[in-house]
Amino acid sequence: MDRSNMRQATGEESVVTLSFEREMSAGEVERIKRRLGARSARQVPLAVGAAYDRARQVGFTKSSRPEVGALMAVLAAAVPAGGRVLELGTGVGMGLAWVMHGLRGRADVVVVSVEVDTEKSELVSRAGWPDQVSLVVGDAREVLPGMGTFDLIFLDIPGGLKASLLEETVTALRPGGQLLIDDMNPYWSEDQTTRKSADRRDPERLLGDSRVICTELRYSSGMILGTRLSRRDACSRGETQFA
Repeated sequence: MDRSNMRQATGEESVVTLSFEREMSAGEVERIKRRLGARSARQVPLAVGAAYDRARQVGFTKSSRPEVGALMAVLAAAVPAGGRVLELGTGVGMGLAWVMHGLRGRADVVVVSVEVDTEKSELVSRAGWPDQVSLVVGDAREVLPGMGTFDLIFLDIPGGLKASLLEETVTALRPGGQLLIDDMNPYWSEDQTTRKSADRRDPERLLGDSRVICTELRYSSGMILGTRLSRRDACSRGETQFA
């Protein structure tokens, strides 16, 4: 049986997000779209559906939204051969499931996910991940400096902690590597007249770092997507870094 929920989009039509206990055919998806009057349908992978179940089990409400997860899968699919992926903030494994969906069974990419909550990490570890997945229990601020470099980093730890890790996170990005920061809407919804432009608690200051080129993605929960430039390209933009 499918579990479906409707999210209103702009205009009269909607987008439906589907999670299911088996793979659906294109015909089945089309029938559901017609029944619900949806413009399009986003199929949620089985492993993501399992993460939804874990979230309900423990009352966890801060998992990545499907739109963010789908983007993570796209970015993971572009990781080069022999690459490395890092997630900061495992939660119940929603983001990790999307990353693995994007990798499509590739065994040449190392995936590391860091979570400070021991119970959540243990819960996720029981999901049965491939051998190249490592779940690390610890404070990201303490473990990140010794973890090496990565081709893709998903920064999804709470609130102001994001900003406290920006310097270490950009340093851990390889040239050409990509960084995705989630849950930016709380920052963007603040009164712009009261925000301090150089507030160290604000992840948006990433936009002023010459080592990366960034864009704001103002949909879903709000994201910033950045790519690490080569040293030569960074120098051509100036040497502005975090204050």
